[in-house]
Amino acid sequence: MRDLEDPEARKAARDEATSLWEQGRKVDSLERLRRARVEHGADSWMCFAYGTRAMAMGQGWAAREALHDAVDLDPTNLDALEFYLEVENKHPGPSGVVTAALLALSDCLPARPEVDADALAFLVPSMSRKPEYVERVRRLGASQDEVARVASRLVFEEPSAWPDLCAGASEEVAMRAQLTASLARGSYAAAYDLLERADPGMVPSRSLRLAIRRELRRGRTVQAVKLLRHYRAVKPEDSWSRNKLRDLTTVKPLSHYQLATKGFPFDRASAGPAYEPEATRALYCLHNSLPHHSAGYATRTHGLLRGIRAAGWDVHGVTRLGYPYDMPGHESLGEIDSRVTVDDVPYHRLSTRPGIEKKNPIQPYVARYSEALMTLARRERPFVLHAASNHWNGLSVVQAGRRLGIPTVYEVRGLWEVTRGSRDPEWMGGGMFRYMARMEADAAAGATRVIAITGALRDELIARGVDSEKIIVVPNGVDTSRFGPRPRNEELAQRLGVSGKTVVGYVGSILDYEGLDLLIDAAATLKQERSDIAFLFVGDGAELAQFRERVEHLGLQDTVMFTGRVPHHEVEDYYSLIDICPFPRLPLPVCEMVSPLKPFEAMAMGKAVISSDVAALAEIVTPGMNGLLHEKGSAESLTHGLRRLVDDRELRDRLGAQALDWVRRERDWDSLATQVSHVYSSLGGSRSHAGPDTELREGGHVDHVG
Repeated sequence: MRDLEDPEARKAARDEATSLWEQGRKVDSLERLRRARVEHGADSWMCFAYGTRAMAMGQGWAAREALHDAVDLDPTNLDALEFYLEVENKHPGPSGVVTAALLALSDCLPARPEVDADALAFLVPSMSRKPEYVERVRRLGASQDEVARVASRLVFEEPSAWPDLCAGASEEVAMRAQLTASLARGSYAAAYDLLERADPGMVPSRSLRLAIRRELRRGRTVQAVKLLRHYRAVKPEDSWSRNKLRDLTTVKPLSHYQLATKGFPFDRASAGPAYEPEATRALYCLHNSLPHHSAGYATRTHGLLRGIRAAGWDVHGVTRLGYPYDMPGHESLGEIDSRVTVDDVPYHRLSTRPGIEKKNPIQPYVARYSEALMTLARRERPFVLHAASNHWNGLSVVQAGRRLGIPTVYEVRGLWEVTRGSRDPEWMGGGMFRYMARMEADAAAGATRVIAITGALRDELIARGVDSEKIIVVPNGVDTSRFGPRPRNEELAQRLGVSGKTVVGYVGSILDYEGLDLLIDAAATLKQERSDIAFLFVGDGAELAQFRERVEHLGLQDTVMFTGRVPHHEVEDYYSLIDICPFPRLPLPVCEMVSPLKPFEAMAMGKAVISSDVAALAEIVTPGMNGLLHEKGSAESLTHGLRRLVDDRELRDRLGAQALDWVRRERDWDSLATQVSHVYSSLGGSRSHAGPDTELREGGHVDHVG
């Protein structure tokens, strides 16, 4: 026989339903409550549990019925009444049901101390429309709860009279009573003044929450947001208020077209720093870094960071929100440390757990990224935020710097839209190109200072509207303590079949815009003239298979060799075999603007360099001094230059030696870091006389720090 009066059985059913809900078995949770109602009868809390779960699942009508039953069974169940008013607003029942529920509550007053004061928040807003509530509210003068007794007097008087009516009450009782009355009456001027002065523990949270819900039902968003901000101060861990405030204050992201037209909507800059900055400390925000990546971007980063730190600046690398999990090959990477030290350089990770950060739309991503960066900045207290390409970093750093009230630097290492457009010219005429170009320009324009890695990039930024006065060129460079002349590795030469030959060697990414088709054309021509030359391609890339097929088609397998990717630590051994390093980049926008790192490595190894005369390489190579130039896009001009270097050993040796001397003097990372140091000083930083951890610079290690 069913036991309809077993409260313990009902409680056990509610607990079981809660456990199922927490396991994600939402339908099962509702079914357990339904069966319990049949088996054990319903009480107010069982109906409340069913109603709130039905609300969460979007079952509005079922929620309304369950919550109606909850307040019908117990009119003083204020939790159920609060949710009942919410669901009635969206799914209204018969006329008069809400009034009946409130009258039923008022008939129970005074009830219990934990109910009486909060009941005012339900009843007082309706007093002007329902005079019958007045006498019921006055009954609370006999409540056992002092806050309810005092507040029941205040609601009938103007706020100016409240201090006298609170005479004799403690400070806490007076504060809670006045807040209860002001929030219930909608006297928000008085409420805001009280909320500014009240300790969080004195604020009647239900009264405040009901005022928020009431304003939201009335469509008064501005008032609701103000009240929500105060509620967040009282209940900082409350998810309802956090989500509600986010929904009300989050501006709908602009479309790509709108951003390209209007620009990125940065916040207004703060008047001063949000903390006392450390005058030597900088945070340098990056797209990728060691030890997860070791290509040119990470190499420039690490070289500059070591040089800047050696110059006396406590600069830390910070990888962007979402890295490394959004990079190819890192999707299954597990949890990582929030900080790792490589050599003497600390790198912070804003993302330490698997998960992809959506970059589109860009505004929410910038908001999340800048918020995470500001949290780190408040802990580390840098005087400047420094970002390196692309605009994900640039926009986020400018936004964070504005909100923190500190200067920013944007370092433009390349323009990714130009790189893509160089391979797909039609794309350059489209909306996505215009959007990306505008975001790069806005990041640069918004930064306090801008660093470009070539003069051509500087010119492009100026053409996009960036103030020329704040742009400095800090070119790419090389670690001359690692790359330097070394004896030919004869064992490797024999293994590759290049012993006794003049080796023309390309070391880098195998991509079409590098002009490697021209180099293969030159190899075909020179093979017909001589047998003492070999062409060596060291590296991997998107066009590797295509170029291999072309070499086979031309019958050049005995002259042209592809090694594919080689271990990072073996690169110098391959350089030791090379006599001439060509860089025949094509006349495309990306090649005109962006300089690779490899020419500097080749020069540091003492090699003779020949490159095309695209603008970015013409800035590096001075013909006859540290290399030769050939006409961009011309296989004939490249072949002529190679022939000249192969025939003239003395010219090769002289150019290699002069290039080595030049790169050590002008393009070592320590020398280039001095230019960044000047930028930092101009922004108010003050470096220490001795750089941190300088004793580590000669030996590299990786130290993981949790």
